[in-house]
Amino acid sequence: MRIRMMVLATLIVAANTASAEPVKTPAAVRARQIKEMKWGMFICWSFSTFSGREWTPTQDKDASYFRATGADTDQWCRTAKEAGMGYILFLTKHHDGFCLWDTATTDKKVTNSPLGIDVLKKLRKSCDKYGIKLALYFSEGDWNWPGAQDGKGGAGGGGSNPDVKKAQLKELCTQYGPIEFFWMDHAVGTGGLSHADTVKWVHTFQPDCFVGFNHGTPAGRICLRERGKPGKLGDTSASGFNERAEATYKGYLVAEFTYPIQPPHKGGAMWFYSLPKHDGLCLPAEKLYRDYLGAVENGNIFSIDAGPNYEGKLREVDVKTLCKVGQYIRGRRSLPPPPVSQGKSAKASSQWDAHYAPTQAFDGDPNTRWGASPNSRSGWLSVDLGKPVAVNHAVIDEAGWNRVQRFELQSEMNGQWTTIVSGTTIGALKTLHFKPVTAQQFRLNILEANEVPTIVEFELHAATDRVRP
Repeated sequence: MRIRMMVLATLIVAANTASAEPVKTPAAVRARQIKEMKWGMFICWSFSTFSGREWTPTQDKDASYFRATGADTDQWCRTAKEAGMGYILFLTKHHDGFCLWDTATTDKKVTNSPLGIDVLKKLRKSCDKYGIKLALYFSEGDWNWPGAQDGKGGAGGGGSNPDVKKAQLKELCTQYGPIEFFWMDHAVGTGGLSHADTVKWVHTFQPDCFVGFNHGTPAGRICLRERGKPGKLGDTSASGFNERAEATYKGYLVAEFTYPIQPPHKGGAMWFYSLPKHDGLCLPAEKLYRDYLGAVENGNIFSIDAGPNYEGKLREVDVKTLCKVGQYIRGRRSLPPPPVSQGKSAKASSQWDAHYAPTQAFDGDPNTRWGASPNSRSGWLSVDLGKPVAVNHAVIDEAGWNRVQRFELQSEMNGQWTTIVSGTTIGALKTLHFKPVTAQQFRLNILEANEVPTIVEFELHAATDRVRP
């Protein structure tokens, strides 16, 4: 009898434990835990990996369109660990409605694709293996839902199906362990469930999980700065697409910012794997490390996006770059100084409009650029270093636009411009090496272009600086 009573008591305790409400950590403590993750890897992998487009209309596609031949989640997490990252932010469903987990809500899911596995389940195991935390991206709207406009954005683009949205979020919250935060994409609408109700629903299952929205009606505790940068909460200059919400909403406790590891380029996607011809396009580790430092300084978290390829692996250039950042973080490398041209006064022969000013080519931001006036097929871009500096190499980034056909790099002395080096195409990234030239003003003189000249970054490096590898 005593044994039977002990067994019964054990069953009662187990039942009470199973039905108990999830533990809620004090908000300030939870915010500190989120900040301590510092930076992570944003994994965007879906139909757009195979379409070569950021948005992939879905009505004529089923699960077989996702043609991945593998999913090396151990490689993702191993790289994250080596890079000093605290989390992976994984895309569970984009606007096309294709689900990267074994959902019961739709047949358009990864387990029905040729890959045939629950990628999120596999990733959860890899995260646990390498000590990496997990956060999830989720498109609120879905082009497969009633009222949707396939391939269109805006408030009604993703239709309305609040019951399915809730069912999908419940699966994600109850079947894949603790989720650090949800990155809700509002680009095609709410899906019929308001932001406030979405937060409330997630907290029904995981009250410690932070929830944020990249734009739309603000709600939740995490401010999402898509294409943003480091900055204290409330610093709208860092907000990216979320400026209006950050200026008015008082509920944020942490800010996250994110952008793709691929620089802007012509053709192919940036947030997803682009095209094989772009496999060498990658932002420098030094840029990522400086933004990591900015995130830590401002109490932000930084999600750098790196999309796996057709085989489900990170590109080799991404792995090398991220691991190099990890070396900077651990003090195994010293950070080279920024270009002597960065932030300096600049002029140009012309500009497209105020958004394409010449200073945009010297701001260290790959998301901005100088553009000449409409119909231009030549032009120049100059920078004043403020004092004479000995320069021996320059880096010019055209971001793959491939418009420049012929150019000169020049220096000014006594009112005369002298050509240091000349060339033809520039392309994604061109490094020019030359004997040290001491001058205060330098100029990129574009003699011929097949379209309006545009330059993302024009860097001048002092002769004492290490050359970018």
